[in-house]
Amino acid sequence: MPINYTEILDDSGLRALMERFTQERPPLVAMDFEGEFNLHCYGEKLCLIQIYDGKNFYLIDPFPITPQLLGEFLTMKNMVWLFYSGDSDASLIYKQFGVRMHSIYDVQHLVEVLDLPKKGLDAVLLNQLGVEIQGKKRYQRHNWTKRPIEEGAKQYALGDVAYLFDLLNSLMGQIKEEGKVEDLVLKVASSFTDFDKKRVPGVFKTRSYKSLSKPQKTRFQTIFDLREEAAKTLDVPAANVISKSTLFRLAEHPQEIHDYSFHHRIPKNIQQKLITEISALS
Repeated sequence: MPINYTEILDDSGLRALMERFTQERPPLVAMDFEGEFNLHCYGEKLCLIQIYDGKNFYLIDPFPITPQLLGEFLTMKNMVWLFYSGDSDASLIYKQFGVRMHSIYDVQHLVEVLDLPKKGLDAVLLNQLGVEIQGKKRYQRHNWTKRPIEEGAKQYALGDVAYLFDLLNSLMGQIKEEGKVEDLVLKVASSFTDFDKKRVPGVFKTRSYKSLSKPQKTRFQTIFDLREEAAKTLDVPAANVISKSTLFRLAEHPQEIHDYSFHHRIPKNIQQKLITEISALS
């Protein structure tokens, strides 16, 4: 059955929602984000905010909303946002807007205290509530930057907040039954998001990178930076400029850039610039 929701598409709509929350002061509000993560364009960006206050659903389009107002909303006093695996969401907001979201109640903490075998939201929803989110495969790599957002994608996104209250209640019941309330308190108290921590791209944590020699690692970093610069200039995913596997090959054999087949979205002048600069690393 489709979820009925209110769309918020401008500053006035968001201010009205903020005023409503200020007056009603709901104890918890379920929240989730959809974003772009180097799949369809360069970088990471917030594309959609889903909200459920226990009664009403809202979809906030952040694109037309003033960043300052968006920051004020996400850091409203006396509000606690109910997330599942909220660290990545809070980090995205800090990275894009410089806003620190602290009032987050992360349902995944309960899952970790209970030590459930599968900790992803989909698996936990199925295990605890018998709920299966529809459209996972279809929308897993969806381009959330496109407007208008299709209705099916909106319904899929709302599914991530629709069951958070029921999930919280189910997990909390188990926490109490197993006598793990104190464990949960300690887990929540010791959990925090280090907003100032330097984020290391995952490729630098791989076995392939660690197996490179010191000179090869230096070349890899240089080639990686050149790829990022080109991707940012063109607003395309970095992998469209040079694939990850090719990064490692070029770190060992820079001259192979002459034989590399660039993606059709990469202009000839950018291709030639990369060829010249990478081949010079030999």
